[in-house]
Amino acid sequence: MRIAYLVKNFADGDDLSEYVKSLAEYMASQGHEPFVVSFDDGSKYTVSEEVEVERFQLHFDGDSLYTWAMMMNNEMKGKVVEKMKDEEIDVIHSNDWITAPGGVTLSNHLEKPFFLTIHSTENQRGFQGENSGLISELEWQGSFEADRVFANNDGVKNSLLFDLDLADEKVCVADPLHDGWQERILNCYCEIFDKEEEVEVEM
Repeated sequence: MRIAYLVKNFADGDDLSEYVKSLAEYMASQGHEPFVVSFDDGSKYTVSEEVEVERFQLHFDGDSLYTWAMMMNNEMKGKVVEKMKDEEIDVIHSNDWITAPGGVTLSNHLEKPFFLTIHSTENQRGFQGENSGLISELEWQGSFEADRVFANNDGVKNSLLFDLDLADEKVCVADPLHDGWQERILNCYCEIFDKEEEVEVEM
């Protein structure tokens, strides 16, 4: 499988970046082809040469994190579509609300499985900031559209179930502090991807 990972930024030492790097390197070690797309803030990053990374800059500043994120998602979508001119993408995987809109749009447009990792919810963060309601709505929409949602820990899972009203069977805990979390994610990829392939064959 060729897997597109959408992440806000990709830099050494950043928790979310290290999560994506570890996951992408594991997928490469299992014979899959990870493709990381992120905003380029100039930070240094190191990753296995089997992991392809595409970073981009934005030419405009948003008046808030929310508007900046929407512009970033537009650029991300363009990078993935451009990539698909030469190579097929099989799976889209976004991280948190900030890349969920791009992932949802790509999944629907390209008819590819969509996965979302939630590292924390706006409910857990206490709804701080003028765009908190919109951010929580994006978390819900991304989770609703996703084929599977990965929660970073049991606390995040509980918030997804009780605050965002997700079905228990849709949420998988993949805690990076415990062994085997990458394998759990790969198993979910394979389960959904194989179902999609079966449907195409039947048609």
